[in-house]
Amino acid sequence: MKLRRGFTLIELLVVIAIIAILIALLLPAVQQAREAARRTQCRNHLKQIGLALHNYHDNFNQFPPGAFWALPNTTPAAVNCIGVTHQKGSILVHLLPFIDQAPLYNMWNFSLCDADTSTFPSSTTQLRTTKIAPYFCPSESSPPIGSGGWPVHNYAACFGPQRTGGATGNGACPCSAAPFDQWNLPATGNNGAPGMFTRAYRTSAIRDNTDGTSNTIYFGEVRPNCSGHVNAGWANSNNGQGLTSTVIPINYNSCDTSAATGASPADCSRRCNWVTELAYKSQHVGGCHILMGDGTVRFFSENISMAVYSRLGAKSDGVPVEVP
Repeated sequence: MKLRRGFTLIELLVVIAIIAILIALLLPAVQQAREAARRTQCRNHLKQIGLALHNYHDNFNQFPPGAFWALPNTTPAAVNCIGVTHQKGSILVHLLPFIDQAPLYNMWNFSLCDADTSTFPSSTTQLRTTKIAPYFCPSESSPPIGSGGWPVHNYAACFGPQRTGGATGNGACPCSAAPFDQWNLPATGNNGAPGMFTRAYRTSAIRDNTDGTSNTIYFGEVRPNCSGHVNAGWANSNNGQGLTSTVIPINYNSCDTSAATGASPADCSRRCNWVTELAYKSQHVGGCHILMGDGTVRFFSENISMAVYSRLGAKSDGVPVEVP
C-alpha cells in the first residue's frame, strides 16, 4: 500500500512566504505603471485645453480672459447692472464649446448681471454642477466636490511672474508675500498682467506674446485641497484662473486645511492664504505638468530655478528663456 505524501506545514509556509515576497516586489512596479498611465492622461487633458485655447483664438482673434470677474460699470456687459458684482464664468466655462461641450455652454445664462450666483434656471444649474472630465487629473486625491458644493478642477490659466492676493494675503489667514517678491516682473500689454491671463476680464492675443509661445506658460496643474480659490469650483469666476502665479515655487505646500484662527502672519501653509495657494502644484512626484503657448506639455521639476521659472510665466518681458 502506497502512502500519499502531502505538503508539510513548513513547506506550505515557505510557499506562502515566497508568494508574499513576489507580490511585494511586483506591487511597486504595478503602482508605477498605474501612475505612468495617470500622468499620460493628465498630460493629454492639458493638450486638449491647449487645442481649445488656440481654436478659441482662431475664432475670436484673442484668448478668453482667465475669468470674467468684477467687470467695471463701463463695459457693455455691465452697463445695465450698476451696483452689483459682475461675474460671468471662468476661462474653463468659455472653453467648453472647444472641448465638445457646446450644448452645456449654451445652457449658461450670460444675460444675468452676476451669472455665478444669481438664481439660475434648472438648465444653467446643471452647468455649474457638471463634472467635466478633461478638467480633472486622475492622480488627484482631493474630493471631487469643493467646499461650496461645486465640482473642482486641476488646471488653471497663468497670471505670470507677479504675486497675487496682496502683500499679506487673506487677513484671516495671513501669509507674507515678501520672500516671493524678488521674482516679480511688471505687467505688460493690455491685460494688466505679466502673463497671458488675468481674471479681470481683460484679454490678450498671440501677438502680445513677444517672448514666443514655446517659451511662455499658458496653463498648469493646481490642487483643490491646497487652494481656497481652486476649491470654489471650475465654473466659478473667482476660482484662481488668471491668478495663478509663477513666483511661488512649484508644489509649495499650502495644503493645511485647518481653521485660520490663530494663524501666524508668516504662515503660508494654509490653503486660504491668498499667496502661496495661487501656485502650480500636483500630486505627481517631483513636479507638475505645464502647458506652453505652442501647445506642448512639459513636466516641470519642482527644483527648477526660480529665475528661469518666473520668466517662463512672462509673455513679453524681453528676456525669453527656454525650458530646461
